Amino acid sequence: MRRNLVIDLRMYKMSGIGRYLQALIPGLIPRVNATRISILGSPAEMGDAEWMQDSHMELREFRAPIFSIAEQWAGMRGLYSDCDLLWSPQYNIPLFYRGKLLVTIYDLCQLAYPETLGSDLQRWYARYLLSAVAARAAAILCISEYTANEVQKYLGVDRSKLVITYPAISNEWRESNYVRSASGDSPYLLAVGNIKKHKNLKVLIAAFESIQNRIPHRLIIVGKQEGFLNPETDLIRESTLLGGRVQFTGHISEQALHNYYRNADALVLPSFYEGFGYPIVEAMALGCPVVCSNVSSLPEVAGDAALLFDPFSMDAIANALVMIACDGELRTTLIERGQKRVEGFFNDKCAEKTASLINRLLEDSG
Repeated sequence: MRRNLVIDLRMYKMSGIGRYLQALIPGLIPRVNATRISILGSPAEMGDAEWMQDSHMELREFRAPIFSIAEQWAGMRGLYSDCDLLWSPQYNIPLFYRGKLLVTIYDLCQLAYPETLGSDLQRWYARYLLSAVAARAAAILCISEYTANEVQKYLGVDRSKLVITYPAISNEWRESNYVRSASGDSPYLLAVGNIKKHKNLKVLIAAFESIQNRIPHRLIIVGKQEGFLNPETDLIRESTLLGGRVQFTGHISEQALHNYYRNADALVLPSFYEGFGYPIVEAMALGCPVVCSNVSSLPEVAGDAALLFDPFSMDAIANALVMIACDGELRTTLIERGQKRVEGFFNDKCAEKTASLINRLLEDSG
């Protein structure tokens, strides 16, 4: 019986979704019962990956930008003609594909906060694609209970089609040998996330400005600054008013990111909307205390291992910053709780559940 699986991995090296895929795919591939697994993506990004050496694997070069006309045109030209199951790890599904479809949804910020998208056209296209996913997907992977509830709320998808798979974190975070620096640099609070509107960095900077005379810390913001549908383009100009106390690093290496986590007095995640919140588990893994929003999926991920605040209140954020900056005992408590909490994300459960679903869908296709 033929069981051909096609996986669109064009986002494999991106942040966010890329982190999910890089932790998932190596454990997933050996568990999939497929006649052939075709990977759509770039040979430069995946060609030498160990998991690509599986005898059932093939790589189909596909470089069309996501959410582009080009990717839809490729679907019309038969890219998926021999496919028994297509897994799209983002909602940019090929609209002319009529076979069995599995989709991963991370969040529905586009629907919950449509103003975070840059134009009416982008908002319309997001709604259109997500409606198509709801109508056509045989199953939808959700990365948190919160996201599953949002999919039900905004897309009306029956709960039986939703499978919750908490993302795993790569063992390299556990095995990191980076140690806290003994340098005399001024202490800092760390924010990690691409410069997008729902990351709520403008309010974070305002809160930091309001208490900058009460703490000695800098605020360091790590994240890509360009190439998004919903960038926060004026943040860097505003931060120059704080005399260098707020610093933007732009995109950095994994080693540099590890070091920033290791040496920060706390990670601050002020987003008002997240489907999961990878920086929380990364910080916990590297012994960095977490301060984060009390909305969306973040309390679900953080559990009792974070100091929570209302992201819509500048005063609440400011108070949390002062508390974490000034209370060493609190930081120690959160580090201890975080390192216990993060153990639940060092596992193969995501790969096991995803593979089980894929295998069931492939069997049903036969």
